[in-house]
Amino acid sequence: MTALAAFWQVDGNTEGDAALTRVLAAQAIYTPHARPGAGDQVWGDDRITIGLRLNPSLPEDIYDRQPVEGAGGRFVMVADLRLDNREDLAQELGISADRLKTMADSDLAMAAFERWELDCVHHFYGDFAFVVWDTRERRLLMARDHLGSRPLHYHAGTLPGGGRFFAVASMPRGLLALPWLRMAPDMERLNGFLALLPELGTNSFFEGIERLLPGHRAVVTADGGVRAERWWNPAPLPLRLSSRDEYAEALRTELDRAVRCRLRGAGDKVATHLSSGLDSSSVTATAARLIAPGRVTAYTSTVRPGYDDRFVDRDRMADEWPLASATARLYPNVDHVRVINDGTSPMEMLGTGFEFMDRPILNPCNHVWIHQINDMARKAGHRVVLSGQMGNMSLSYDGYTFYPQLFLSGRFLRWFKEARGHVRAGGQWRWRGMLAQSIGPALPAKVWGGLMKLAGRDADLANISLLHPDKRARAFEAAKKAGFDLSYRPSLDSIELRLRVLRRIDGGNYHKGTLAGWGLDSRDPTSDIRLIEFAMRVPDEIFVENGGGRALARRAMTDRLPREVLAERRRGLQAPDWHEALTAKPELLDSTVEGILRSPAACEMLDTERLKQLRDNMATTDLRKRGAMFAYRLAMLRGTAVGDFIRRASGAN
Repeated sequence: MTALAAFWQVDGNTEGDAALTRVLAAQAIYTPHARPGAGDQVWGDDRITIGLRLNPSLPEDIYDRQPVEGAGGRFVMVADLRLDNREDLAQELGISADRLKTMADSDLAMAAFERWELDCVHHFYGDFAFVVWDTRERRLLMARDHLGSRPLHYHAGTLPGGGRFFAVASMPRGLLALPWLRMAPDMERLNGFLALLPELGTNSFFEGIERLLPGHRAVVTADGGVRAERWWNPAPLPLRLSSRDEYAEALRTELDRAVRCRLRGAGDKVATHLSSGLDSSSVTATAARLIAPGRVTAYTSTVRPGYDDRFVDRDRMADEWPLASATARLYPNVDHVRVINDGTSPMEMLGTGFEFMDRPILNPCNHVWIHQINDMARKAGHRVVLSGQMGNMSLSYDGYTFYPQLFLSGRFLRWFKEARGHVRAGGQWRWRGMLAQSIGPALPAKVWGGLMKLAGRDADLANISLLHPDKRARAFEAAKKAGFDLSYRPSLDSIELRLRVLRRIDGGNYHKGTLAGWGLDSRDPTSDIRLIEFAMRVPDEIFVENGGGRALARRAMTDRLPREVLAERRRGLQAPDWHEALTAKPELLDSTVEGILRSPAACEMLDTERLKQLRDNMATTDLRKRGAMFAYRLAMLRGTAVGDFIRRASGAN
């Protein structure tokens, strides 16, 4: 990963050099592996200064000499990228294999841009963000990859003495280093965040700082206009193969390619997150096969021995170590490491969002074990860590949209057969739940919401969020305007459902934060664009077999994972012992709450009376029970994460 910057002064470039120095210096934490003594790489003319700080992570980065010029000097590019289809792209462009050996990914990206300009994004597979200055047309062009694994932010403003400028940086802190910008939290964005809405709109978590959305490209012109459009709009044609085994073989091929691409630059060792689930297990197993005789260090977060898990729901498991160990034992080149909470409280995680990620964190409990794994991986000398975060929407999609498709199309006999298999196998739903999921897409949102409330399964925002009551209506109105269904009805359209989930969170800042805090390049093979689009082409019925979901992944991984992992229907409960370290250090909660109460902006956003009540009652509340988990793990911890971010972003003590 690399830190990018550009400063376009429309009426003449008098501030660009100094501005770019500031922007790049502020982003130095995102280049922990920069070559000793390497300075900023900068290019400028009478309108713009554009540059980067390179963080080498790939073998070909030794040839990287950005900014890259192309088309006889017409185009100048800076890019933060890893192209996973180097060979195929070079062949399309007529570049020889010998020439490719000495080309950085940025060189290849420029060759593609010379050929297709912004349409080059349709030829890129991998993680990328880039900025191109068009010297002839006096315009700036930008793009991000399909899921936004590499971030890109911008600001259009006016200098104190007059004159317009447009600035770009990988992360908001780069732009906030400009002397003409004031750091302040974006309260509208935080409102939606606390309401657990998708990350709607282009605003970042800082006032005045915009972001190019994932899967988008944009053209910026001298009048300050930003014409952005979504370039990733998959509408794949259904794939028709002759048997389930053929689909499984095709899935294995796609997974192998996705993992192999993300091993590039890792050397002979790589770290992975390994849980009891199909996704991380499949990634770890595949990485072990591909990197051999190199080593995989698989980290599994689990509870301490003897933890009382009687409050864990029947469809969840607290201890994922036994199943994760079964996977690790299959591969002699996997070193399995158990990660148990070292006493770190979730309250100690709150500041990392502001310090490294330029955003609040959503689940402080999960960041405890994530940070522990990062600490261990860094100490072990790893540079790359693999995960399977997006697997539910690609590799191991459950196919449950097939149930309402059967029922609402009148194929009741097939529906009954699949529903009976699901119930008998101890699946997620019993008969009443199966029926509700099957008719849900046909019901109006209000009716569905009412049914869920009667069943005690509604996600009442008052229970799970500390958003001030006066602010909730504003969040709901924003969701309504964006067409977001707050009733969370089941869907008939599996492609639309998966896109909605994949686009819910912009993960670019999280990836950069992992690089800044630990020097680790976090890569997710299950987010691979080719893997996702392949899964979207597979008919929904292939994902369901005898009532069981995720059937394609189970069949595809038969020869790679233990039988007990393939047969397990429960999901792991991440950080089930979150409450122990929280209650062991009540002074951390006290100090955080007091800091939030001293911030007028935080008090305006949060239900501070409820926050104080939760704090005061924590010592006498059993946090393992379901209601308390909603109130404390979801509402209080998320609320304090937002309140702490507001306090810091407001410059309060």
